[in-house]
Formats: sequence, structure tokens, C-alpha cells
Amino acid sequence: MNKGRNRVVMAVAVFAATVSVSATAFGEDITREEYVARAEPICKVNTDANRKIFKGVRKMVQQNKLDKAAARFKQAAASLRRTVTQLTALPRPTADQERLSKWLDYLDVERSLLTKIGKALAADNKFQAQSFIVRLRRNSNLANNTVLAFEFNHCRIDPSRFT
Repeated sequence: MNKGRNRVVMAVAVFAATVSVSATAFGEDITREEYVARAEPICKVNTDANRKIFKGVRKMVQQNKLDKAAARFKQAAASLRRTVTQLTALPRPTADQERLSKWLDYLDVERSLLTKIGKALAADNKFQAQSFIVRLRRNSNLANNTVLAFEFNHCRIDPSRFT
């Protein structure tokens, strides 16, 4: 009987050690500052790409070159998809798992809205594109508020820079 009990205790100890090592191995115990340090360079690449992608887009829309503007929004959506994929792969602070998951969901909505703006412009529907831009701004605010405590610079979304 004592032998069986020892095996159970040993199995529980091994399981607990495995879970502890797994959490550390996957970087789940990083700090918020470490997460920011890893995320910001990823976001910077996307922000810099968006500056180039969206250069002159307002003028294109004003001049009714909607197909060209649409292509730019679709390009920005593809860039954001790559960024979200990279951010999703980063280890997250244990205490911020839920908050960061919610933020990544908002970023995915952002990507979806960029795609919808591109489709609306391609269909020569400026009004619909404008309504998606309003939703994009609202979603950006929600995303930014979710991770306000992180004090992001490049990972903070500012659609007014591009729309």
C-alpha cells in the first residue's frame, strides 16, 4: 500500500515539475516589459510598411482612383495579417494572457476592416468604405484601450495616420 501511494505522489510531483518546466520553456513567465520589447519591433515593421502603402491614398480617393486605393488597403490587410501571426507566436506574460488575446482579436478585426474598405473602394462605394473607416477607428480605440498599460509605441494603432 505504501508503495502504491509513493507512486502516486511521485507521478504528481513529476507532472507538477513538467508543467512548471513547460511554462518556463514556452516563455509564459516573461514580464510585460519583455513582451513589449519583443512586440514593438514586429509592430514597427508593419507601421513603416503602412506609411509606404498608404502614401497618397487620400489623394487617390479624392481623384476617384478607387481601384488603386483599394489595392493599397488590401496590401495593408495582408501586412497586418503577417504582423498578427508573428505577435500571436510571441510568449505572453501569464497575467496578461486574456488581455493580449483580446487585443490580438481586435487586430484581426482591424485586418478584416481594411479588407472590407478595399473591397468597398474596388466596388466604387465610397460611402460604404467611409462607414468601415468609422468602424476601424472605433475598433482601434478599443484595441488601444485594451493594452493601455503596456505603453506601446509602434503597436498602438492610429488609423488617422493612414485614412
